[in-house]
Amino acid sequence: MTRLRDTMTHAGTHAGTRAALLAALLGAAARSGAQGTAVDSGPTPSRADTSRACPYVRCALGIAPVWNGLAVVRGSSGAHVATLGFFRARPLPPLFAAHDSAAHYAARAVRVRRQASALTDGGALLLAVGGVRALAAGRLDRGGSIVLGAGAAAFAVSVPLQFAADGHLSRAVWWYNATLR
Repeated sequence: MTRLRDTMTHAGTHAGTRAALLAALLGAAARSGAQGTAVDSGPTPSRADTSRACPYVRCALGIAPVWNGLAVVRGSSGAHVATLGFFRARPLPPLFAAHDSAAHYAARAVRVRRQASALTDGGALLLAVGGVRALAAGRLDRGGSIVLGAGAAAFAVSVPLQFAADGHLSRAVWWYNATLR
């Protein structure tokens, strides 16, 4: 628990450096023509040509809830672009590289979601182990209580982190849409 607290405390001091590095890598990948995890085959505009090549109504991004996270959708058709998963957060496509702030918030959303999903998954696993242990023994002993308590604590800590990741994704989408005309 001390290590988790120390990690969370020190994560904020290096977050800017890591986010800047990730934003630079995302930008380089986008400029070199790297393909993301996008499903939509529509255009991915660069900052220079967003106003004429890709109008807002067709290229603006939005967020839609799905069973396993939040989907990033494009345009009025709602074409699926990517998913920020609850259980496993994969990198978002390089389309957020159109704006430095969008890339920063997209990278932060993935990083925070990964931390949150580790706590969510670990907490759920501990809750299951504690429950099975209590059922098998026919009672809740001290060890089972500790396992259940640790699982509940991990799960409880994960919830605000999940919401924080959602907020970062929302800001990434907002900054991306700000580059459109």
